[in-house]
Amino acid sequence: MEDNFKRAVMELLVLTLLKREDLPAVQIMQRIEEETGHAIGLVSPYMLFYRLIEDGCILEAYKKIAPDGRRRQYYQMTEEGKRYLEELTALYRRLTGGVELLMEGGEETNGT
Repeated sequence: MEDNFKRAVMELLVLTLLKREDLPAVQIMQRIEEETGHAIGLVSPYMLFYRLIEDGCILEAYKKIAPDGRRRQYYQMTEEGKRYLEELTALYRRLTGGVELLMEGGEETNGT
């Protein structure tokens, strides 16, 4: 169940980070782990990236040399990605808000 939930929100997290700035895959993976309090980790992001590229949400923008001397591919959000992120964010908030309502109110209405 945990894996399915993580997969469901991973697009939202990747796009949220790329909205802030262009990033290479390794930094995206690190930031997701750090900024979610180590609750979510992205081990192999490339299938997700390829899907987002195919859907026109992100692109392989440019390459830069990292401090460790490796060339890193930077990903960048497109205008389509910005629109999709808005949709995902609204959906996420609606669904999680509804779940919270049910969980908070469920015990009150149970048996009454």
